[in-house]
Amino acid sequence: MKGKERTLRALNFEKVDRIPINGGWVKNADFLEKASGIRLKYKFRMTPWENPLRAAIQAYKNVGADVIAMNIILPEPLGEVTETGFWKIDGLSLNRDPRYKSSQDIVTKYVEHLPSPQDVRDSFNFEKKYHSFITGMKMNQDELGDDMLWIARGAQPTLESAFPLFGYQNYLAALIRYKKIMNRYFEYLGEQALLQNEVIANAIVEENLTPFVMLGSDICDDHGPMVSPEILNEIYFPHLKKAIEPLQRKGVKTFWHSDGNITPIFDTLVNIGIDGFQGFQEERGVNFEKIMNAKAKSGKPLIVLGSISVTTTLPFGTVEDVRRDVERCIKLAEGRGGFILMTANVAQPDVPIENVFTMYKHAVEFGKGK
Repeated sequence: MKGKERTLRALNFEKVDRIPINGGWVKNADFLEKASGIRLKYKFRMTPWENPLRAAIQAYKNVGADVIAMNIILPEPLGEVTETGFWKIDGLSLNRDPRYKSSQDIVTKYVEHLPSPQDVRDSFNFEKKYHSFITGMKMNQDELGDDMLWIARGAQPTLESAFPLFGYQNYLAALIRYKKIMNRYFEYLGEQALLQNEVIANAIVEENLTPFVMLGSDICDDHGPMVSPEILNEIYFPHLKKAIEPLQRKGVKTFWHSDGNITPIFDTLVNIGIDGFQGFQEERGVNFEKIMNAKAKSGKPLIVLGSISVTTTLPFGTVEDVRRDVERCIKLAEGRGGFILMTANVAQPDVPIENVFTMYKHAVEFGKGK
């Protein structure tokens, strides 16, 4: 059974020859070089291979991965200066726009000047977005062939997209002090996401593309949501619910990337209609076994992608620890279907490559018949 078929069958809760495994979420350049058999041209450049996508795909094919969920995440150096002049640490810009010196500035200089939802719709180029989506999907799936399945990224209003622009403190303060006005900010983001999801849903149905998409916003840290659930219920989740309705109407299943401790908002996301979850920071109190036994709003089991820890097991564990964690996750999924083994989040460059190779090798061997 090829990886594409294996993954589709698993996602549809059908019998498979082994548990499918996700690729694409390892940022260790040495692992990708050794796994692909392609030497890095530049060891510390943003584009280490002449064709980085193809080299990474070859690496994941060689270790037995079956699916790429949302993206292939390539190595990048810490402390790199971006084109906009922001310093980045692990992909997050730490500077903010000097125009926004307070939470009130965010409201008066930005949010109050946002276009209306109708203006957003009127300016949205459906034809261009449609062509761009199907071109990217078909190109990526053609690169994978039948060996792996490509799962696209869907659209949602995001919380974290404003951090680099406004700065953490001012932005979070604005969400607390000016809830009604900041509701307009998420209405604006939500309309953009809704329109993109209309495109995605139509393209998937009309072009017979993979009917699953990954969603997610970095809402949670180690302790739970960075904004109280009460505020999220008031000004964020209604716009998320509206944004994913085009996908639900067309039968496209959605997975939510669950960073940090998602427990306080897990039921809310299920009630909105999210069909599955990826991630789970178990070391911060997330109960993986409980999630494996939870039901979607439809009453069917949730689709689950996870959950090898990238903060404990992979970076600090032995190869035996990795094997045990692989076995634990697969045993919890045995007989249920709807499961893909993967890391809880992105495995960073400091993860020993022997642990990464062990994860894939043991998953292939132990996952047979499960």
